[in-house]
Amino acid sequence: MEKSEISKELDTKIKIPKEEKEEIYSMMIKNFYIAICIFIYICFLNLGYIRLEAEVFKTDLKVFAFGLIILTIILFEKAYKEDSGKLTIYGIEMLVLSIITLYLPYVYFYKNDIVKVIFETSAIYIAMYYTIKCMVIYVREVKKYKNSLSDIKEIMTEKFSYIDEKSNKKFS
Repeated sequence: MEKSEISKELDTKIKIPKEEKEEIYSMMIKNFYIAICIFIYICFLNLGYIRLEAEVFKTDLKVFAFGLIILTIILFEKAYKEDSGKLTIYGIEMLVLSIITLYLPYVYFYKNDIVKVIFETSAIYIAMYYTIKCMVIYVREVKKYKNSLSDIKEIMTEKFSYIDEKSNKKFS
């Protein structure tokens, strides 16, 4: 084989097929949709803090936290039944969001202004988390695909054994 033939063969093996790319992109898009939903949720919480009366807002936060805890339990149960790590991660994310929601009345009505600003800008932190998560997913899946292309699998499928070799040794 010439050098150009080898490089062409390597290029075709390293290039990620369309099906794999679509699968990776679908995982990333799913995470971006979740990030957008959480971002909108936190923006509505901040808007509710500004527009609603204190007691109504506290009651709303309790209801939202209860709903998120129910969603978290459902995700954990489904992840356990399917033995799915992805659903477990989503469940952990929802658990963190429900804890934040439970803690918000204390933050908004009893803490200082610095903590309020931190929680009001939490949508930005969540957007950064999901952006980093999507980048990690992309890099991990591409690396997983490239590792699956190892030549060792091809070599191992050949049924060549050292026993099959003819010996040149002569016994006296």
